[in-house]
Amino acid sequence: MSAVALVGLNVCVAAITAAGAAYFGRVRMPRPPVGRYELPDVAVVSAVVVAAPLVYLELPRAAVAVVFGLVLCAALQFTLAPLFGGGRAWVAALGSVAATAGCAFADRTLAVLVLTDVLLAIAVVGVANMWAQSGMRSAHAAWFAGALACYDLVATGLTSVMDRFAVQVMGLPFAPLLAVTRGDPPVALGLGDLLLLVLFPLVALKAFGRAAGLLAAGIGLAVSAAVSALFAAGTLTGAFPLLTALGPLIVLQHVLWVRVRGAERTVAEWRSGAPVASAAAAPEGPDPELLKALEPADPEGLGSDAPEGGWLAVLDGRVVGAGASPGLARGDARLRGCASVPVVRQR
Repeated sequence: MSAVALVGLNVCVAAITAAGAAYFGRVRMPRPPVGRYELPDVAVVSAVVVAAPLVYLELPRAAVAVVFGLVLCAALQFTLAPLFGGGRAWVAALGSVAATAGCAFADRTLAVLVLTDVLLAIAVVGVANMWAQSGMRSAHAAWFAGALACYDLVATGLTSVMDRFAVQVMGLPFAPLLAVTRGDPPVALGLGDLLLLVLFPLVALKAFGRAAGLLAAGIGLAVSAAVSALFAAGTLTGAFPLLTALGPLIVLQHVLWVRVRGAERTVAEWRSGAPVASAAAAPEGPDPELLKALEPADPEGLGSDAPEGGWLAVLDGRVVGAGASPGLARGDARLRGCASVPVVRQR
């Protein structure tokens, strides 16, 4: 394989990972009405990922391109909607898909390759952010990575499923491959590999903080670069199950961060800027300052402005609001500038 093409592939992976992090920090995606993630949800997603290549192998190439085009169009729309609005996002998504299809009909192979890579990158950024911002926990991502690692070992390392799938989709518009070249073998990265490389740093950042996110991104890029170096040296010549190497490292990171931090931040805690917990620093008993704040009958600290009511909102050892009901007490705390969620008690 060309060393230049391999370097280019890793540069693309790094750029997409950085784009995912930038989107994660600046764009708040609407949460889909699906409740919260549970392990059965991870099992369903894993089953879909496992079954999809087997189904596509039985379809005509044209049908595969149509299916992938529809999926990419929907992913582009919900990725761009928070940036440009729903209507303009649909126009951009439909226009991009139509342009790629037009280049395919005109036999513009290079244009199809570039446009497909750009659309795939945008879609991966959107899907990874949707999962991370809608409640996927580090534990869920670790289970997902573990399942895909086992599947990739079987489908890529022990059987020819992924080799046949790559032959089936290579050269198609909207192919689920981040391809730099279409040689034999091609320099390309599968959609599942790319999604996990972008997803886990976002989940780790949300759950455990900036250091965890940077470490996850660095490990993912290091694994991709190491595999590329083996291809460049001629040690590897065929398809390699990247997730079989990356998956266990994701699981290991999750276990280590849980031991260090003790608990994951929720999406609400991450958005409110709540500090990341530390297992070593976790207090063994109730906070003395909080107990002290719960002792007085009057809401100290609010002065003569304290409203009448039988409930107090307490945060960090002081009363920050009061009201006739728990909801009114929390509402009063928000009006007084409290950005976090306080504890509520009766007077």
